[in-house]
Amino acid sequence: MRSPRKTPYLWERPNTDSFWFSRAVPKHLKIVEGRSVIQFSLGTTDREEAKALVRHHAAKFDIKWGLAAPTVRESDALDPSIHAITVGYDRMMAALEADRRTWPDDDGSYVDQLNKRQNDARKINRRIADGILSQWEAMADRVIADKGFTIQRGSQEYADFVRSLAHASLDALDTFNRKHGGELNAAPRTSVVQEAKAKAADKAAPGEGIMDLFERWAADALAKNEKREDTINQDRKAIAQFVTFIGEGRSIRSITPLEVAEYRDTLRDLPPKWMSNKQLKNLPIREAAAKAREMGLPCTAFTSVNKALSTISPLFKFLAAQPKWAGLRNPCDGLFHQKVKGKNRRPSFSTEHLNTILKSPLFTGFLREGKEHLPGNQHADDWRKWIPLVCLFSGARIGEIAQLRIGDVRQDHRMWFIRIRENEAEGLQTKSRQDRPALLHAILEAMGFLSFHGRQLERAGGDLRAPLFPELQPNARGQISGEPSRWWRDYLSNIGVKNGADGFGAHSFRHTLADRLRVEAELFDHNIALILGHSVPSTTGGYGAVAQGTANMLKGWIDAVRFEGVDFSHLIGDRSVNIGD
Repeated sequence: MRSPRKTPYLWERPNTDSFWFSRAVPKHLKIVEGRSVIQFSLGTTDREEAKALVRHHAAKFDIKWGLAAPTVRESDALDPSIHAITVGYDRMMAALEADRRTWPDDDGSYVDQLNKRQNDARKINRRIADGILSQWEAMADRVIADKGFTIQRGSQEYADFVRSLAHASLDALDTFNRKHGGELNAAPRTSVVQEAKAKAADKAAPGEGIMDLFERWAADALAKNEKREDTINQDRKAIAQFVTFIGEGRSIRSITPLEVAEYRDTLRDLPPKWMSNKQLKNLPIREAAAKAREMGLPCTAFTSVNKALSTISPLFKFLAAQPKWAGLRNPCDGLFHQKVKGKNRRPSFSTEHLNTILKSPLFTGFLREGKEHLPGNQHADDWRKWIPLVCLFSGARIGEIAQLRIGDVRQDHRMWFIRIRENEAEGLQTKSRQDRPALLHAILEAMGFLSFHGRQLERAGGDLRAPLFPELQPNARGQISGEPSRWWRDYLSNIGVKNGADGFGAHSFRHTLADRLRVEAELFDHNIALILGHSVPSTTGGYGAVAQGTANMLKGWIDAVRFEGVDFSHLIGDRSVNIGD
């Protein structure tokens, strides 16, 4: 048997986990494109998802370069279930009809020939029942080789393909016999043929494949500032996985609640981060789910499954509001798991936790780079020290602090504050998409944060636009919080504060301040929301340049948190500063 052809333009780049798209630019277009090869990461380690994405991108380049008209028919040709029916049912029916035309004209001989076909049907039925499928395996091998399917012998996908061919062949014989035995309107009876016929009959029109429609929705969401580019990229991968599951080339109206329910249950059967699992990552999603259950791996959380559905559902809601798809049913309706909450709410740090952290080597002296959890004589004066402290005293998210520019630390009305900004052009983001001030806590000032700020300003030659933490760089998704978040989780584990997936991380500082604001500053949640930067909808909230809440009020609230029981004395140079009772 010839080995299946590789998926065109799918590149397994050395020394990377993710699959890449790689395609040579036609000679006559190299000047236009400004390069000879198009290469970029597909952002996924799942082979099936990568194949769906690479076909999508390849089709877009074909259209852009004038190599093909906008059509999804190529994806139809890549659907194995369609070919199983084409070969097993349609071609069998055509062959039976062609043979029938050679039968003798007299009624007796005609009946004899028909009886032979009925006997053939009984023989095939017995072989299928006994699992003797060698003749269909040979047929499957030819189809796989001819069409370049990446279906491996011995896999569950291969077994399903062979069985589909067998059932389609039997259904063809049965339909033929019934039709010529008197049932003139005889139609296929098996679900495998009926479903494939329905799928083939309801293909997407050119430019209206699910991935094409997703791009329309994505463009609309970006234009309305409802989604960020990174979120769209993650949603695109999720939709591509869904498309791989249900079959490419499907029309949006053909997607049924039953299929979405099957997808939901398959996701539930998979373990978290299954595409990083060496034993699962190269398997089709259904096969990976079955193997995960055999291996007894933990299931994906209900909340994560709901999150996947919440990526699919908005596409249907968006299309239903368009005239062309008015009345489109949302197949996700009623399929979300109800009354489920994440078990892993980011916990707050206790007083004991905070004292353990602040007395750990990072803040008292560590061994060397990469061994910050071990005692020594090295002292950090960079993001490793200052980001967690600023997060603790401001309640800001780690990404909001990691992205700070030197000029974002400023003084107004003799009060120092951090300006947490949203500016996508500069790569600055806040979850609420709004700027807000974070007043500097008196203890943070006493620890020398402003002196650190002054040193950074001097190192930057007075450039207020320079990053406050220049060592940090955005990751592949453009997130500057990636490195400090991962580093901090590892550090907490190394000093014994964090244990596995217990939820402790940099975000715990945010919850810690919220708890202290309730207890020590005696604030209500709507006041705490102003400090933490939660969206507080109001009619007047959209007017004026000054954020809700005066600086004096916010300063009073934040300084009212004394962190009772937490020892900061070894971090404060000015011992006269009152740091609590």
